[in-house]
Amino acid sequence: MSRAVQLSPTATWWPSVLWRTTTLEVVRDGERLLVDPGIAPWEVREAASGGVAQILLTHADWDHVMGIGLLPGACVHGSRGAAERIRSGEARNSVETESRPYALPLEGLDGIRVDELLPESGETTIGSFAATCHPAPGHTPDGVVTLLPEERLLVAGDHLSEQELPLITDSAWNYRGTLQMLTEVIERERPALVVIGHGRPHPSDRALRVAEQDLTYIEALITYAESGGAPDRAEDVPHPDRDDVAEHAANVRLACETVAAR
Repeated sequence: MSRAVQLSPTATWWPSVLWRTTTLEVVRDGERLLVDPGIAPWEVREAASGGVAQILLTHADWDHVMGIGLLPGACVHGSRGAAERIRSGEARNSVETESRPYALPLEGLDGIRVDELLPESGETTIGSFAATCHPAPGHTPDGVVTLLPEERLLVAGDHLSEQELPLITDSAWNYRGTLQMLTEVIERERPALVVIGHGRPHPSDRALRVAEQDLTYIEALITYAESGGAPDRAEDVPHPDRDDVAEHAANVRLACETVAAR
């Protein structure tokens, strides 16, 4: 049975069996674009069976870059930060470490790369696809949110998922700015779907509701840290009920440590 879910005449969602991690396929005039191809080799090959011309990376976390090396003929587009994480070996090391508990076969790791840098912000093209990029730090420092206006799709990376809390490895303050940016873009552009990193894409109204919940959570986190809250008292900070207690505790600890280091 195919995993493919047709979103529109030109867009298909391919969820991985691991965390419902999203690979997005977009086809226009015979050209195929994949966003974050992954995770397992057989999943990549299934989604890429028609040939792939372009790849867009939302960020360089291991579960988003793992399939790139299996597509040597595609042109990979990513942020400057993602390119640096890959160039330094951080991304590959993360693939090798983080995939181990899931017994995933590792193939093509020498081919993990970025071929073309996305602009810091503004309009660009990804092959023949028109795109508008927005820097999206917070979850990671190298995140990018990309609007595909002709497809009426907003690619949000690891933001706005209903199945997990915001995971902050960069900065709660940066994450707040990204959520504010996402809200503004969704309200202004009203994309047909907001494609998230984990879980089924959202219609605009649903994405805005998740953004509101997440922003309320991030604001509470920042307020707690800036008021001198203890890093080991995560239970004192309210959060959406998404069963990510360990991630929540890590968010609280990082925010408090950030304030303490100022």
